[in-house]
Amino acid sequence: MRGFVALGLSEGMLDALEVLQEGMPGRVVPRAYLHLTLAFLGEVSGTVVERVHEGLEGVRLEAPRLRVTGVDMLSGRKPRLCFAAVEVTPELVALRYAVRGACRGAGVDLARERFRPHVTLSRFGREIGPRDAAVLAGRLGVVSIAEARAAGLGLYRSLLRPEGPRYDMLAGYDFD
Repeated sequence: MRGFVALGLSEGMLDALEVLQEGMPGRVVPRAYLHLTLAFLGEVSGTVVERVHEGLEGVRLEAPRLRVTGVDMLSGRKPRLCFAAVEVTPELVALRYAVRGACRGAGVDLARERFRPHVTLSRFGREIGPRDAAVLAGRLGVVSIAEARAAGLGLYRSLLRPEGPRYDMLAGYDFD
């Protein structure tokens, strides 16, 4: 099973992100699937998922404040996705560290990566046309969305499908 641990977003932040998505090229991520990933588990067994769940039950931190700072895109030679960048704060870093520690303690070999908190807004196929690229370029940059606390922490399963991924929450965790 493919899994990840992510933060849920407040209703107000979801509303604001949907406004950013209006008219955005590509395959827009449905509101129900907007999240901020803290740890991508990759393909793991049900036993490992259960151990991750047990570890996450021990994470006791406050809900971090999330502040969107801009819209950007992830690309190499060609754009792959557009995202809302989220400010790196000490409380968000502490939560990520605790979550990744619980995952490693469960036996998950997490990739070493720079923490670049974001919420994916839209994904692009193999190619993005010049017209869509121009629309996208007009959307990039600094944005102002009201700061909000994360709505929750969840352990998710990701099912890859031709029409886009489907995420199912396996377990949710309360903040202190």
